[in-house]
Amino acid sequence: MGSKLYTGGIFVDGSLKNTPLHRNDPNVLFLTYEAILENTAEAILKIASFLDDAKYAEPLRQDPEKLNNVLKYSSFKHMKESVQSSLDDIIKMTPDEIAKSDLPDVLKNIFSQIPKEHLPDDGSPPSVNFIRKGIIGDWRNHFSEDQSKRMDQKFAERTKGTDIPNLWKNYM
Repeated sequence: MGSKLYTGGIFVDGSLKNTPLHRNDPNVLFLTYEAILENTAEAILKIASFLDDAKYAEPLRQDPEKLNNVLKYSSFKHMKESVQSSLDDIIKMTPDEIAKSDLPDVLKNIFSQIPKEHLPDDGSPPSVNFIRKGIIGDWRNHFSEDQSKRMDQKFAERTKGTDIPNLWKNYM
């Protein structure tokens, strides 16, 4: 009931449409991916403080080891390795093991249908590049010059009169 099917469009039409109106509301935490990558520790403390300063942020400020653990286990490198390891384990499973696993049904269907001829001859799991690079601006490698120009034009049109373009002025 009431769910919408996303049929495409520019991200500022949806996710950022009301940003200028609500970005500074006390119940809204607004972070950009770029800001998180530039200073991950600061971003983690902002998130923790937003959720509950005394319960989450203060312990991280008082114990650098706790903050370092959050940084380590939420790092792009760790998440990529963890996802790859999990995928490797799943791909090694037989269709029967997949069926009996606690994977969601949609994943059971996908992984049980991987033809064995798509696996490496040596029996090792294939390398799956599920998570890309985790770097700022990698989208440029996937857009043609024309696509990039059109995106810039649409972005400028949709954000005219707001401060939204300033959020990414160092990255455009």
